[in-house]
Amino acid sequence: MTFVNPLALLGLAAAAIPALLHLLQRRVPPELEFPAVRYLTVAERESARRLKLRHLLLLILRTILIVVIVLAAARPLVRMKGSGGGAHEPTAVVVILDNSPSSGAVVDGRLVLDRLRVAARGSIGRTTSADRVWLMLADGVLRGGTREALLASVDSVATGWLRLDLVQAVERAARLVNAQPLRGREVQVLSDLQRTALADGQADVPGGVRVLALEPGRAVPNRGIADVRVTEGAAIVDLSGTADAALQPVPVTIRIGVGRRDRAEIAARGLATPGSAVTVALPAQSLPAGWWMGEAALEPDELRADDRRPFAWRVAPPARVTATPGAGEFLAAALAVLREGKRVTSGPDVVFTGGEPLSGVQTITQPPTDPALVGQANRALAARGVPWRWDQTGTPGPITAPNIPVIEGVAVTRRYRLAGAVSAGQGGDQVLATVNGDPWIVRTGNIVLLGSRLDTTWTALPAAPGFVPFVDALVNRIVRGEADVAAAEGAPRVDFRDPRESDLTPAPAALAATALGGRDRTEVLSDAGFAAERFSGTRRADGSGLLLVLALLLAATELGVATRTR
Repeated sequence: MTFVNPLALLGLAAAAIPALLHLLQRRVPPELEFPAVRYLTVAERESARRLKLRHLLLLILRTILIVVIVLAAARPLVRMKGSGGGAHEPTAVVVILDNSPSSGAVVDGRLVLDRLRVAARGSIGRTTSADRVWLMLADGVLRGGTREALLASVDSVATGWLRLDLVQAVERAARLVNAQPLRGREVQVLSDLQRTALADGQADVPGGVRVLALEPGRAVPNRGIADVRVTEGAAIVDLSGTADAALQPVPVTIRIGVGRRDRAEIAARGLATPGSAVTVALPAQSLPAGWWMGEAALEPDELRADDRRPFAWRVAPPARVTATPGAGEFLAAALAVLREGKRVTSGPDVVFTGGEPLSGVQTITQPPTDPALVGQANRALAARGVPWRWDQTGTPGPITAPNIPVIEGVAVTRRYRLAGAVSAGQGGDQVLATVNGDPWIVRTGNIVLLGSRLDTTWTALPAAPGFVPFVDALVNRIVRGEADVAAAEGAPRVDFRDPRESDLTPAPAALAATALGGRDRTEVLSDAGFAAERFSGTRRADGSGLLLVLALLLAATELGVATRTR
């Protein structure tokens, strides 16, 4: 048993007062025996015996009354089982409030975060000055402070853009509360418990720590834009979402000039389902040169945060390209197609060579046809200050090019290894494609080297559908040293990034309990069950009310006995 006001127990010393008064009131009267009253002796002895018993009963009643009143003032806390309110012993508790992007979903007309916020307020509002309490949001930061400060933090929390690793968060919180010198240790998880957040791993929770998790609400279908990549005049939009939402294709709208007053128009539309991608052509010819902001958008659904995704797009004048006779007929045919589509024009800006001496400011060069000329070509590269050269022949294999997806996996049957000097990889050098782990396309400054000739005897690329887009990428982007624009969160705007947040499918209770510490330590509860079970491991009922009732009964009994004694 513990007490809310233990100093009040000092009042137990007052229980000795009735005994002291009883002793002080005892007196032995003088005895004088008269013959006429001898017959009263027997009656007097019987009356004195009854008075002693009543006085002893009064002494006991008054002592117990004082003890009961003092105990009531100390507010004893008695261990209780089951649901209900009541006080609790000092407890170390971490409240995890998951305000990740998925908490912005609307379920049954109510924001998921609003439901979690109510539960968090209930937990923090139950704490006392003897507890140690922390609040963790999706950023993973443990916030300590007074109850009022933490309640203010809960009231001000909004849907964020970070994804919370629930398994790691529970493990960190459990280690923190387990290190506290308090009898109660709890971790309370308030989250939508997405299946994607609990699919892997299990939190290592010490034996003395309880983990309570609020069960997720009803599952709702959702679609979201996972990524937008702009390449060679087209936007590739990847969709993600719940499995049941993948049954019906949805329209994807591309808008160009978002945020500009002079232009904000719908550029194109396409259809896609979650788990797939749609390629939408961009109107490069109708826009002036420069950087443009675009936006891919879906129709609004239950989660609005993933329905729009911005992207940056650079509209540049077509490159002026010249090809030497040694560049090959396949390359000449690809350039003719690009000229017809107004993707390139004739000019000296970019020069394609077949191993001849470098002559252009921006040059894309292939190895010479005759192996005897490789040494001469390497000397020309060194004279130009290029730290790369064609080395020995390499083994056949497929192309690996994450930055140039149109040539990914195309077979190469003949190639030279590209070897770099000590300074290779520095000063802006970049390996753009590899074959069997060896560099196959390298950009160094404004020069691009290929490990194979663009000929079907060297590689299947000239016969592949991606050959013309690949040449377009070489002349309009790669040789110029342009890189993809990476979006980053922060002022003045934030951007939805993690596609897993679009899948709102909740984890089953058994999976959630296992991932968050094991079924022997973790309980997944409904709203009512969660409210009843938090702090139940150290819950105590305040016994002062019952003691006051007992004190009233004792006082009434003492009054009755005292009245009869008189």
